[in-house]
Amino acid sequence: MTRPVSRLSIEDVSVDFGGIRALTDVSFGLESGSIVGLIGPNGAGKSTLLNCISGITRPTRGRVRLDETILSVLSASSVARHGIGRVFQHPELVTELSVHDNLLVACHRALDYGLIGELLRLPNVRQQERDAADKVADVLTRLGIGDSADKRVGSLPYGHRKLIDLGRALLMDIRFLLLDEPIAGLNDVEVARLGEILLGLRREFGLGILIVEHNMPFVSRLCDRLVVLDLGQLIANGPPADVLADAKVMASYLGEAADA
Repeated sequence: MTRPVSRLSIEDVSVDFGGIRALTDVSFGLESGSIVGLIGPNGAGKSTLLNCISGITRPTRGRVRLDETILSVLSASSVARHGIGRVFQHPELVTELSVHDNLLVACHRALDYGLIGELLRLPNVRQQERDAADKVADVLTRLGIGDSADKRVGSLPYGHRKLIDLGRALLMDIRFLLLDEPIAGLNDVEVARLGEILLGLRREFGLGILIVEHNMPFVSRLCDRLVVLDLGQLIANGPPADVLADAKVMASYLGEAADA
C-alpha cells in the first residue's frame, strides 16, 4: 500500500571536522517514491552526508528535515524511528545466527510487551511473535532468499549477506532508504536482482531511496536524478543524462573513473 508523499530535505548542510571542511552548504531534496543517486569521487563527502541524514553526524550548520520534523537534532536511533533506514557498505550481521534470526532481531523494536509478558508467554506476546515471523518470511520471499532462512549467515556468500542487511532495514517500517555502495562485491546477476528489488520497493511501498554508488550504468538506469558532490560541494543535480554530460562532473568524477 502506497503511503502519503513525504519529503526528506537537506538544507544548507555543512560539516567541519576540526579545521577540515567535509561538506559546504549542500542542499537538495528527496521525495517518497523517487530514487536519487549520490555520486562523486572518493573523499567528496558522500558518506559524511549519509551520516548526517541518519543521525550519526551532526551538521555544523544547516539541517536535515523530514516533512516538518528536524532530524539533525535527533540521535541516530530516533532518526531510525522516524522511518529512515540505512544500509552500510559492509553488512554487520551475527554470523553464527540463522538468516531468519538475524532478521527477527530487526522486528524486536516494534514488539510491545515487557519481561513479565515474555516470561508468562501471554496470548498477546505469542501473537506479536507470530506477526514478526510472518513479516520476516515476507521479506525473505521479496528478496528471493527464502530458501536460506535456516542457514547460518556465516556460511552464505557476500551477495546474500547484503540482501539480508537490506531485509533488516525493510523490517523497520521505513519511509526512506539510504544505501552506501549496495552493489560493491556483487556479480552481474546479483546486481540485476537488486535493481529489480529496489524498483519494486519504490513501486509497491513508495519508498524514497538515496543510493551512493560508483557504478554509472547502474545509477543511470535506476535513478530519477543524480546529485553530484565534489570536495564537499554540490556541483550538479538533475536527470542522469544531463548530469553525466555536465563538464564539471566529467572533469571531477568521470575523468578520474574513466579507466575503471
